Amino acid sequence: MQKYCTFALLVATCIGLCSSATNVDIEAKEFIKEASKKYYELYNQIADEVYSSIKDEDDFEEIFNKIENVRKISGGLIEIATDANNFDLSQIKNEETKKAVETLKMSSDLFVLGDDYFASVLLNLAALKELATDKDIDPYLDGTSRPNNGSLAYTPDIQNIFKKSTDPEELKYYWTAWRDANFIWSSVNFFTIVDAIKKAADSFDIPIHAFWYRSFNTGEMLKEMDAVMKDIKEPYQQLHAFVRNELKKKYGGDVIDGNAPIPAHLFSQVLEQAWYEGSVIESYFPFKELPPYDKLVEKFDAKQMMEEAERFYQSLGFDELDEEFKRDRLKLSDDTDNIKNCKADIFDLTPKVYVKYCNSVEFKKFMQNHGYLSQVHYAKEKKNLPSYYFNSYDLEYSVGEAVILSASTPKHLTATGLAKDFAFTDQTLFNRLFRMGIHTLFNIPIYYVHTRVMHDLLGGTIETDEVNKHYWKLMEEYVGVEPPVDREEGAIDFTYKFFLDIEQNMQTKKFVGEVLGYQFYSAFCKKAGQVTELHNCDFYGNLAVGNDLKAMMALGSSKPWKEVLKKVLPYPKLSGDALIEYYTPIFNWAKSQNKESKVKIGWNASKRKVL
Repeated sequence: MQKYCTFALLVATCIGLCSSATNVDIEAKEFIKEASKKYYELYNQIADEVYSSIKDEDDFEEIFNKIENVRKISGGLIEIATDANNFDLSQIKNEETKKAVETLKMSSDLFVLGDDYFASVLLNLAALKELATDKDIDPYLDGTSRPNNGSLAYTPDIQNIFKKSTDPEELKYYWTAWRDANFIWSSVNFFTIVDAIKKAADSFDIPIHAFWYRSFNTGEMLKEMDAVMKDIKEPYQQLHAFVRNELKKKYGGDVIDGNAPIPAHLFSQVLEQAWYEGSVIESYFPFKELPPYDKLVEKFDAKQMMEEAERFYQSLGFDELDEEFKRDRLKLSDDTDNIKNCKADIFDLTPKVYVKYCNSVEFKKFMQNHGYLSQVHYAKEKKNLPSYYFNSYDLEYSVGEAVILSASTPKHLTATGLAKDFAFTDQTLFNRLFRMGIHTLFNIPIYYVHTRVMHDLLGGTIETDEVNKHYWKLMEEYVGVEPPVDREEGAIDFTYKFFLDIEQNMQTKKFVGEVLGYQFYSAFCKKAGQVTELHNCDFYGNLAVGNDLKAMMALGSSKPWKEVLKKVLPYPKLSGDALIEYYTPIFNWAKSQNKESKVKIGWNASKRKVL
């Protein structure tokens, strides 16, 4: 009798628990269905506010009203996140339902900070962007330099100087002056944003690195990046040694030590001059022998450049962009005062993508358009996914990079008739490849260092007063770069790029986008049967490549990251192999030059002091 009562009690308890779990699952499913629909509606309302034109840039009341409207709309997103957080995940039995609730829990992103976001974080982000445009740097005057035309801004004034100057003292002055003028302002705003990111993670009750790498849906992204840095270390050091030796020949041993890291102001010069005349590689690869890239697109206007870029995607089998998008959500930028340095603005958190592109006819913008359209088509392919699967692990950036690599090749430009009047020689091809290599391979380690700084700072392995010393330690170890002068305590020496879209972890996205972009490109070229001369492969018009792409895009984040990558990559992980394959010709050439010149590969410890 006692055994029977015990058994009956267990059955009754089990029924109660099972019924409760079922009810929770049903309730959660109803919630995610309504919340996903509401998510799209709210973010579309935010996009409408942000992307509608401001009639008068100086009308602060209109700007304030827009911000106030976004603040009110964001309350609905916070409500979704709060409701999702109220579910006890341990009571949800269905794994897909549980994942959906976990994702919706973070649907408000930094809006979760509420009024603090609008009263503080937005202002901090705006202040960091203004570091580039504030005219607060006195001109360099040595009796021979350009005349004093008033104070200078980082963009475009100082950037243009780095693109043209061959005076290392002038470059050192501007490198130092901009940082010394802005270190208090940059540090105050930067550390406030860091605290806000930590506070947001606490609000979501998730580990800080899980929040920081949230778009990749993994807190382990740094391990993948570490592997890439090991892959490219040796070839990078060969290219670094060649460039350092050329700088030494140009400026002398008093300016640059042939065994030390490259001073940061000269490293920046090399990067800025990669596509300009006067670079340190000019004697080997003259700028005048490059294709006349801007002339290739001079017959277009800005709209036609976008339409020409769209033809690439249609050649892969993607549907034509619908008229509603082209009429209502594809617009020229309002930034008429900054056409040359304009950057497109894109919103793609829902299927209704908004794009503001630049009214500037130049080859660089033409290629960027190819990249922007990857976000538009990615959204179209996953348009039927609920919001909790709409994230695409930021793979749209890698798709865009692969398309740009193909669209910029001599093979493509010749086949489409854009370069019909220009003959690409072997020397031209190598010239292009070398300049691309400097631009790409010297930036990737910087993206890595920027990621590591934030990773370590957020994780608590370094304190705020150690951040600059840690930054230079990483710059020396991974990039082979040192400060031009000793740096005082409290300095913040990050490049301006470090601060751009920092709340979105843009530097990690840049790293992953570049590396995976080359991996995608290599895979597409093999799919297209082009297995030789990777740097001149064009997969334009290949429907098999388009089918692989659409299969990957359609998944959004409904499958784990590596399963999504399998639709395109046979080995779904970050790897430097495609980068090395692409740039093997210049690595081999630099290695030969280094052997002949008997230069040091790698670098000794920096003698610069960072307090």
